[in-house]
Amino acid sequence: MLADDVPPPSASTAMHIRALLASALLLPACSAQKASLTPTPEPTSTSPAAPPTGLQREGGPFGTPHPFVFQAAARDGRWVVACQAREDTNGDGKLEVLYGMHGDTRGDELVPYLFLEPGAGERFEDFLTADPTGRYLVVVRDGSLRLFDSYKRTDTELAAPGAFPDSNAPGTALPVSFSPDGKRLLQVVLNGPDKKASAVLIHLEDGSRQEIPHGPDELGQAVLQPDGRWVKFGVLTQDSDGDGKLAWPQINTSLSPRRCRGPILSYSRYGITGDKPTFVLRRVNGGPIVPADDMLVLVGNFLLKRGAQGELSAEDASGQRTEWVPASCGARIIHVDTEHEQLLVACTAQGNALELHGARVHQSLGLSVEPPRREDLSGEPTRLYPVTPSAPAGGAPSPLKQTLVDLETRTLHPVPVPGEVHYTDGTRVLVVQSSETSQAKTLWFLDTATGEQRELGSLPPEGYGIEAAGNFVSILGVLVDLGTGRILGPVDESLEILDTQGRTLSAGNKMGRQAPLGPVQWIPAVKLAPAPAK
Repeated sequence: MLADDVPPPSASTAMHIRALLASALLLPACSAQKASLTPTPEPTSTSPAAPPTGLQREGGPFGTPHPFVFQAAARDGRWVVACQAREDTNGDGKLEVLYGMHGDTRGDELVPYLFLEPGAGERFEDFLTADPTGRYLVVVRDGSLRLFDSYKRTDTELAAPGAFPDSNAPGTALPVSFSPDGKRLLQVVLNGPDKKASAVLIHLEDGSRQEIPHGPDELGQAVLQPDGRWVKFGVLTQDSDGDGKLAWPQINTSLSPRRCRGPILSYSRYGITGDKPTFVLRRVNGGPIVPADDMLVLVGNFLLKRGAQGELSAEDASGQRTEWVPASCGARIIHVDTEHEQLLVACTAQGNALELHGARVHQSLGLSVEPPRREDLSGEPTRLYPVTPSAPAGGAPSPLKQTLVDLETRTLHPVPVPGEVHYTDGTRVLVVQSSETSQAKTLWFLDTATGEQRELGSLPPEGYGIEAAGNFVSILGVLVDLGTGRILGPVDESLEILDTQGRTLSAGNKMGRQAPLGPVQWIPAVKLAPAPAK
């Protein structure tokens, strides 16, 4: 398969200026690195969270009164990337952008802009991605691939024009990928006149580089895996389509190109052209190249594999395999805990007993659970994972009460109220309790560390979706401050982005078929009551 190019449901999961008179993105291309603008202090993990009111100041406006298509924003609101159509490029006498079904747009040409402060923003050619912390952005300007540091306002050339692969086609992997802590960047570089690709890992704190060898075959793509410990290479080993040349496959799809893509309602795929790739893996800190097709999932530094009898074994850097879960368990994986190098499994051959197995643990948790319909191999990081205990045999149906597995302490925390766990952050939990006799829903707050449990209030019947940033969670129509454990108020049902100050962007409803007009600004996510008349 090629890289998954399907964006998250919200424009914010991708991580969406008075004009910048001396913007870092206006630096000359010959300058490898040069500071511009006034450096801003780097946020620290120990900085206290701002209070839930007062902090919800408005920020902006960003952009001009022309069609505005949001792309990404920093979670702390320090930057916004959007595309605007500011010129009548189709000559019809009006400025207008209409949305198609597949992320495509019609009307005037959209151009990407970076907004670091209120105003018109800074134009560039393409926005590729931002690191998970929101500090770094990768953009294309004057044909050059650039790394922009939004803390220091510095701009560094990563690759000269023509020295990096194009990534605008649907399904094409980006030439850059970040580690989850934002400290390392993997880059695909095209070398020499024959444009042979190689992968280089850049340590962003000191700028040092190391090549991660991909082997003798022709490199098509390289992606740093989500935990930052592995690189997955796509290579071409043979002319599988018999046309006399090696060509990286392209997806035939109705999905629009990535640059300035609009909202996606649907799209289809109908085959590929080019040669069949092979995927291999290599540890960032060294070790052999290993095939990706015979492994189940990565678990920290281990390759997890399923044996012929159903046993689960982990392979270390030396190639030695250690059995983690015996075949007698009949394991169905519930969750992959990469941080602690362990698996949460239901032993289907033992009454669906819940167990933890890994590099340093083999522990029964003393609970039988409803096994998942299919194994969850996503490995999304979390401390608490909810499971549903099995119903007693022959017993009368009872309201659903889930149990939380603390993957750090390897202990269980029964949820005290009937309902479904909708969100966890560390030891804090939001549970939605549904009425048995009506459509009413109630939100509860739990903290497994302190034992606190509290009913927060009712949820609006039409509320949907979850967005989170820092201590703020927009959940099913209300905004919750996890720091205080209370509901701050209702949110607009079209909310698609939330920042750590409890604000959202007035960027228009993505379900509309015409791009809204700018400018936009950060506004309080909570519908504040108007001030009383004097």
